[in-house]
Amino acid sequence: MKLSRRDYEFNNPSICHVMPKHIELNRLLINLYMLLKYNGRKPVQKLGRNTITVKYVVDQLVQQHADKLTGFREHQDIVQDWIYSDLLDIVFRGTPDKEVVAAPMPLHINAYKLRNRKQSDDYGGSEHVYSMIRAADPGLVDELAAYLGGGMDNTGEYYDNHTPLDLDTLMVVRMVEGPHLKDGPSGKGSVPEPPLCICQARLMCDDLRRLLAYKDVVPRSVLIGYLRTAFGMHTALHLLKLFHQLPGWVRDAQAHPACLNCQVDPRSDRPFAACPYADQNPDSETNQPLPEIIVDMGEDYTSHMAKLARENCALHYGQMNDYIQAVFTVNQLFQYAASSTGRRSIARQPETVGDVLHLLSNPPPSMDYYFSERIDAILPLEEMSDERDEVRAVFEMDELSPLQKFVELVSLERTRFYRRYLVELVDQVLMKNRDTCLLRQGKGKRNERRWHLGSRLLEMLVQIAVLEPIESSPVVAGASRGYGFLSGQAKQERTALHSRPILIDEFITWMKERYGLVLMPDWQHATIQDYQAFNGNLRNLKDKLREIGFYTDLSDAYNTQTIRPRYNINS
Repeated sequence: MKLSRRDYEFNNPSICHVMPKHIELNRLLINLYMLLKYNGRKPVQKLGRNTITVKYVVDQLVQQHADKLTGFREHQDIVQDWIYSDLLDIVFRGTPDKEVVAAPMPLHINAYKLRNRKQSDDYGGSEHVYSMIRAADPGLVDELAAYLGGGMDNTGEYYDNHTPLDLDTLMVVRMVEGPHLKDGPSGKGSVPEPPLCICQARLMCDDLRRLLAYKDVVPRSVLIGYLRTAFGMHTALHLLKLFHQLPGWVRDAQAHPACLNCQVDPRSDRPFAACPYADQNPDSETNQPLPEIIVDMGEDYTSHMAKLARENCALHYGQMNDYIQAVFTVNQLFQYAASSTGRRSIARQPETVGDVLHLLSNPPPSMDYYFSERIDAILPLEEMSDERDEVRAVFEMDELSPLQKFVELVSLERTRFYRRYLVELVDQVLMKNRDTCLLRQGKGKRNERRWHLGSRLLEMLVQIAVLEPIESSPVVAGASRGYGFLSGQAKQERTALHSRPILIDEFITWMKERYGLVLMPDWQHATIQDYQAFNGNLRNLKDKLREIGFYTDLSDAYNTQTIRPRYNINS
């Protein structure tokens, strides 16, 4: 087949901003900082841009701040080693002939000023996260920018010399000071396309607000680590939801009415009880809701619990093929609507995915002709004898419409390619095999991907879980929007939070209802071996909580098995 890029177009901000690529979360934060600082617009630097190297950073520090940074001029080799090892994100670190600086570590909102654009590309990850924040809770943009940009004077360019900052953050601030790094917002700016699943965006914003409640008690580097972990986890959960949501919309030839009028409120005890594509909804009418995520808390990949987590993980990753085909379908419908043939047949151009899917339920007569022509272009009849058997088999399926046949032919050629990069993307945002991971994979066929909570991710979830809303009051006019998420809500509310102990069982239920993370599945036909695995998983959870300092066994009594907050929060 003679496919052109137009035939297998995949990236579409109306579906998802992030591209199927290998992305690093540190670089996602660096690019997100630009959007937070300038409210969705990219910065324009006033002067020419130099290639950023370790030596360039050290030289600028010594030239501009030798009076403030005592001893740096005399010990530049030590300063260079420190900056290289702790303060810069390096591509191909450890390979001298390939090492390149990507950007400083994302410890301050101005850290993006010293980035090398090519090496710090996040392939739309920052736009995706920003669109989720902007769509679900616009006031959070300013609050994140204020926290991440703390310590600067009125210009936002120089340290104010009195706000206490930790040493690493102060060094990053000094690195990005100077007239040669001044910038301003670009003239072009627009509101990004909102995410298809607004409920996941609301959940992420609620988590971010809860994490920001710790800004005065948690070290800055730790809290930024929490934010980075939250961005990665929620990007992954949004992708897993999309793998079921978009194929469901294509199958129904319309956006689900519950998605268009989403009633998910992350403050409730069962936030996803009304979501048609969530496992937490027992009354879901969709054919393929998002399955529960069965998490193994143990370290033994040969255990029965690990086997259940592997099988469940394969179920989620297996949905990628349907998602890829659904993306091809939506993109081809947009192309048809924008073509001269489509414009003559459609009264109003579709703007959203929901709009364009109406073409499936009420296809104009010219749509079959359009896609028949497209099939002839990629598969000329005179070359049919040279094609593979599976290509000829799809071409001869008369029960398929021309659009379906065209998408099947393109999927046959390109699904493997996009699946490989989608797997890489999901692995990265799930932070595979790190202490912040929700995914673990070893070597060998028996140690395939399985859901697993890393200790740092578990710590972040506990810090969120021990906070609860205690009161609500209207936001004064002009104040930033608080926790009022539901569309059409007339009065926005700001919710105060306080920390309190919670029972282990409450925490397990909370993770299931809030994120779909299941440690002890409630299966009607579970075997004795399953129940033994579930009980072992509970013991492993308690061991993990004990290791990170949130749980102490005082007795075997049920009401003493509690998770205790590390910080006393009353916001």
